[in-house]
Amino acid sequence: MSALSIRAAEAGDAAAMAAIFREGIEDRTATFETAPASEAEMAALAGADAPVLVAERAGEVVAWVKVGAYANAHDYYASVGEATLYVARRARRRGIGLALLTAIADAAEHAGYHKLVGKVFTANRASIELLRRCEWREVGVHRRHGRLDGEWRDVLVVERLLGDAAV
Repeated sequence: MSALSIRAAEAGDAAAMAAIFREGIEDRTATFETAPASEAEMAALAGADAPVLVAERAGEVVAWVKVGAYANAHDYYASVGEATLYVARRARRRGIGLALLTAIADAAEHAGYHKLVGKVFTANRASIELLRRCEWREVGVHRRHGRLDGEWRDVLVVERLLGDAAV
């Protein structure tokens, strides 16, 4: 198996990122989104000020992670980011998510964030275990947080403190 490399996302990664996101939507285990993102939307992510990383194996993007604005981006939340991770089906359960979550925490801290937050479906046991392994703390559950395919879904709220906030 070839080595994994993690780097900042580039506009040229947009097609691969969109395909991986589309798999996440199709699987119905990771997002309330039901419409795939366009390559232009993914390219815009890669050009954003917040950290966006991709994992590459054998020259192919197999996963991506981003930090987005938390809540409605008030100044008092400026150093809190919401992390989102997607791994291609064929690359799951191979340590790629662990590597990317570790790398995005480092990149977010370097970019001035003091906390990352996330939400994960309570039925997504693999993602919950991954977050635990990456030192994310479970904060609580938002019951009936949204509907997907007409059914209510609960989400586990998680956080990871960074830098001096983690002490």
